[in-house]
Amino acid sequence: MKILKYEDEKYEVLVQNNVFIKDKKSGEYYKNSLNSLSDKQLLRFKMYKEKVSPKFFYLFLSFTALMFILNYIHLIKLQNGLSSVFYGWKMWIIIVIYFIMNIVLHELGHIYSLKFFGKNFDKVGFKLNFYVFPAFYVQLNETYMLSRNEKIIVHLFGLFINYLLINTLELINQFTFSSEALTMAFMLFSSTLLWNLIPILNSDGYKILLAFLSLDEYSRFKTNHWLVLTIQIIGIGLAVNSVVHWILYIVN
Repeated sequence: MKILKYEDEKYEVLVQNNVFIKDKKSGEYYKNSLNSLSDKQLLRFKMYKEKVSPKFFYLFLSFTALMFILNYIHLIKLQNGLSSVFYGWKMWIIIVIYFIMNIVLHELGHIYSLKFFGKNFDKVGFKLNFYVFPAFYVQLNETYMLSRNEKIIVHLFGLFINYLLINTLELINQFTFSSEALTMAFMLFSSTLLWNLIPILNSDGYKILLAFLSLDEYSRFKTNHWLVLTIQIIGIGLAVNSVVHWILYIVN
């Protein structure tokens, strides 16, 4: 089905696999089935024009996948050749700066990719996923009013920025500075990105997967699709496992 859109002073409605409704006054979002719209109502809708073509979308995905593959190959190579490393205070300063820079650029990637599609983010914050795992986040409710491909781009763009930056820095480092601190920062942050790609714990990978499958996560646990429930249960299991291990570590 083609993507349709309707907008007036009170509501914004997007139709793609489901019906997404934004109440402009309250800022609330709603989701309905396609059957909720009558043929008469559909006549008021217009074709939704995506800002990126399918060709660009798949090119973007392919380039991001290529950056990930090259990053992973180099990471494995570095890990196999890793000898004992002295973590001096200078190295830790570089690693901390490296992480902060990448985290900031990651969130800005989400924000400005969303702005590119004419939408605004809700807020930037810090939270504990499952009350255990610390994470910075950008609330992107307006992605509900984007097409599937646009949602994927927004959720993936933070990772795109990170891989582009750290791969470029590591390439420059290998041929010029040969800084052990930069290489270690590259390895640590690359490992962090791998976790963010795995579709659990409200990661970007999780949001990308939901967008790809046209699924949504609901606050009511039982309302969710079985795949979402499975991922949530795995997340809860990881959270409980981590807490138990931390307690045992402290006690011992």
